[in-house]
Amino acid sequence: MAIRTRHRTSSEFGLSAMTDIIFMLLIFFILTSTISTEPILKVVLPKGVEDSRLAEKPINIYLNAAGEYAINDLKNLTIESLPSALEAELKKNPIAPVSIHADKTVIYEKVMEMVSIANRAGVRVVLALDRDILK
Repeated sequence: MAIRTRHRTSSEFGLSAMTDIIFMLLIFFILTSTISTEPILKVVLPKGVEDSRLAEKPINIYLNAAGEYAINDLKNLTIESLPSALEAELKKNPIAPVSIHADKTVIYEKVMEMVSIANRAGVRVVLALDRDILK
């Protein structure tokens, strides 16, 4: 009598190969999604132009914590004399931007008064920041 061996087909499914494939696909999609970031708005930016005003030395307006104003080398100014002193500095260099240096304890309203004085004079205004904060 011959002994017959039955070959049964297994109904189990090998999950180890599938988990490897899913893990590889997950890594692939994570890497490709971080590489191809799309902007929120598609904007075509204009080309830069050379502007001689960028190289100009700015007119510095200072305001310390004690409320004392200064423009470049002129000290002991008041808020009332600030527009005329700014006009005098602008006669020396009419295209120079204005850089405002105010103490961090100064009331915001005082800084905005200096910005409005510079805006009425028709110049560009830049607020100066501490370089250590930007790092």
